[in-house]
Amino acid sequence: MNTQEHIKHIYDILKNYGTRLTGARQVGGVHNLLGIVHPDTDPASPPGVGSVIRGSGGNEWEELALGAAGEVLTVAGGSVAWQPGGGGGGGVFEDNFDDGSIHWAWTTLLTGATRTITEAGGVLTMHSDSGISCDFWTSGNDGPQIHIGCPNFPHTIITKVDFNGTVPDLCEFGIFGCCRVYTGVANGCWIFGRRRWDAQGENGLFASRWGAALANVDPLTTLPIWLRLRISGGQRLRGTCYFDYSTDGINWTNLTSDSNSGQYPGSYGFTNGVYIRTWATPYPQIDAEFDLFTMTLEEGPG
Repeated sequence: MNTQEHIKHIYDILKNYGTRLTGARQVGGVHNLLGIVHPDTDPASPPGVGSVIRGSGGNEWEELALGAAGEVLTVAGGSVAWQPGGGGGGGVFEDNFDDGSIHWAWTTLLTGATRTITEAGGVLTMHSDSGISCDFWTSGNDGPQIHIGCPNFPHTIITKVDFNGTVPDLCEFGIFGCCRVYTGVANGCWIFGRRRWDAQGENGLFASRWGAALANVDPLTTLPIWLRLRISGGQRLRGTCYFDYSTDGINWTNLTSDSNSGQYPGSYGFTNGVYIRTWATPYPQIDAEFDLFTMTLEEGPG
């Protein structure tokens, strides 16, 4: 019996008797094989070239069609799916915020009538009304954030930030890496943002590890500006983070670095993302704009 005959024989068994993997033969002589309905009178429909098989979360498997050119197979939100590649020799995720709706891989937190996250015109806008406290550093009183899962490998995240109008006093917005904000546990989250705090003479960039200042550069009021975190670890061992910035997206300057040697062998749920923050009265209105977010599996150039 040749290969084709073997396949036909297996198909006939599945068609007539069912299997523990696909479920019993259904009423009317129709069975469900890998998420595709095949009438018993027809030959088995072959899977698409390049497709993969994934668990459906139920009692059956399903076929996932081949992704588009440049997409990579990733796990996000508890499901396997194709996502846009990030380029750079190991792409994981890239979002230019240009499709009019927030990508399904993102999770938004702490939004509502006075604090919103919207996507339109190639820009992700994070907004907070005036008079509203949204302190990203303070558990239980955090500002709007948008998250995506953190890889368990060395990786680089980049965002391009801007602001609608003049950046007000007591305002900060930017990027964060290896954070466990889902549980309200700081655990050394790295934060890098454009920040203005007149009382402290700050109007530039500010690097921190969850509530602890690391370094700042003032003044630096150029917008838009690109912010980059190069992280030598991942979910279980975060390693060292390098804080870089660029005024053109090409030439980069390293501001500082910080090491976190803590190991979390049973802890997952670390995320990367972007945020806005205001921490003292009168709590200004914030309208921060993000034009880009990429995440690549590499530490990136120095």
